[in-house]
Amino acid sequence: MADAKRNHEPEFSSPARKIQRRKKNRPASETSEKRKLPLWLTNLLLFGALILVVLLYFFWQADREQRSFYRHTREHTQLLAQVIQLNADNAIASAAVVKTVARTFMLNSARFIDYLAAIEPFTEAELTALALESGLNGITIDDGHKRVSGPPQWQNDYSAISLKKIDNQIRFTHHTEGHIFTLSYPRQEGEGNMWLGFGAQRLESLQKQVGIEQLLETLNNVPGITYVRLEPTNLSPISPQQPLKEIITDSKMIVEARLPMNGQTLTAGFKSDFLVARKQGLWRDFFLFALLLAGLGCFCSWLLYRYQLASLLNVRRYEQRLAREREDAALGRAAAALAHEIRNPLNAISIGLQRLEIEESGLKSEYDPLVSAMRNAVGRADSIVGDLRRFAQPLNPERNALDISALVTDIIALYQTKADTLAIEITLKSKLSTPDRSIQADADLLGQALENLLKNALEAQPEGGFLKITLQKSNQELELIFENGGLEIPEIEVKKIIEPWFTTKTRGTGLGLAMVERIIRAHNGRFTVAAAEPGVLRQHIFLPN
Repeated sequence: MADAKRNHEPEFSSPARKIQRRKKNRPASETSEKRKLPLWLTNLLLFGALILVVLLYFFWQADREQRSFYRHTREHTQLLAQVIQLNADNAIASAAVVKTVARTFMLNSARFIDYLAAIEPFTEAELTALALESGLNGITIDDGHKRVSGPPQWQNDYSAISLKKIDNQIRFTHHTEGHIFTLSYPRQEGEGNMWLGFGAQRLESLQKQVGIEQLLETLNNVPGITYVRLEPTNLSPISPQQPLKEIITDSKMIVEARLPMNGQTLTAGFKSDFLVARKQGLWRDFFLFALLLAGLGCFCSWLLYRYQLASLLNVRRYEQRLAREREDAALGRAAAALAHEIRNPLNAISIGLQRLEIEESGLKSEYDPLVSAMRNAVGRADSIVGDLRRFAQPLNPERNALDISALVTDIIALYQTKADTLAIEITLKSKLSTPDRSIQADADLLGQALENLLKNALEAQPEGGFLKITLQKSNQELELIFENGGLEIPEIEVKKIIEPWFTTKTRGTGLGLAMVERIIRAHNGRFTVAAAEPGVLRQHIFLPN
């Protein structure tokens, strides 16, 4: 017997040890597959890489926008330089035209006045009237003997004017301090010289309107341009390849461009509101898109994690079920072998005891209790062997329509007398409707399981107690709940009572609840045990409905 036990010992090893041995015997390729990253983590890393790509794309877009803005800034600066250069050329040309027109006008007036003076000399009053009529500021005629001016002493109003005699020379002068043009004219019709004065305010104003200063002031008021100015090149040396410069003033960014132009430096500052707004828009789009990607990645990773967790749980359940089935098969083979080996000696002992009882006339009466005790021991051993044989037999339920409430009621009726004797109150509470009471099951096997539960409840309370049986619908399953007192083991060991050979009884085999679990599992159901409260055992049976 010891040898047989040793030979069968590996078959009784726990499922965890078997799984551990299978893991040790797995090939290296399968082990390497287990070491791969989980799907949810891989998905999360992919989304993280995608966010990084989007971030790089954002930086590329921002740099592209900045380069484009700088290119437009340089182009606008060159355009401003061309406009200023053109305006400067026009200003120079207009100044020359203005001076030419003023000189021509004054020269023609001088010839006309010289002609009139040759006919008859002018008086001061006549010259004054003629100057006013001709639009001149003043006229002075010097014939070498007498000098006549009209208005009198008009040249004294302009300190820069000097009436010096110049022989045979026509001189045209622009006095900017006095805002007046003067013409020194040697007389052609007589002797002496003539001086004419013509106001330059209007022509100077016209020239100023087309000048560079007015243009720069106008450009400074153009939207998008902060300032435009011309600076001496020696104060700020630059080269055309010098990069643009960003200047931050009053919480605003200005892009400054500098360009050499005719010995000077054109400095233009442009508002970069568009560039700042564009960058802010890119940042906003990036954060929104990154947030969307992060949320989507987390959600997909969560789904993958749940899927992988469910798959892993199913694999574990399958491995546990396979290990349990293998263990049950090993226990069944061991139980069948033990039952076969033990049944024969028990039969021989039982036959020998029967002969002793038949021939007891030759025995002393003092051996009668011994023979009776031996027969009882043989009976108990035969009962244990019977349990082993039933546990070893394969279960093939014959499913037929079965009223579960009626089955529970019949079993309670069988043990009601014993329960009353032990002062155990049995209560049945059914929450099932008439259609839900009918299930497809094997009446004999399911009755055996329920009878085991009821017997265990009664045997656990020899000094009285209770047994509550509840029938109810749970989702798509039929649920039977057995609650009874008499639980004397710690709560942490309650789940072990389903395992074979585990028992708290003095003469028990520990196969009762294990058999219940096998029967329920054969019906595609579930059987669980737990401690409802200290000293109270709760057993759940879930059957497909």
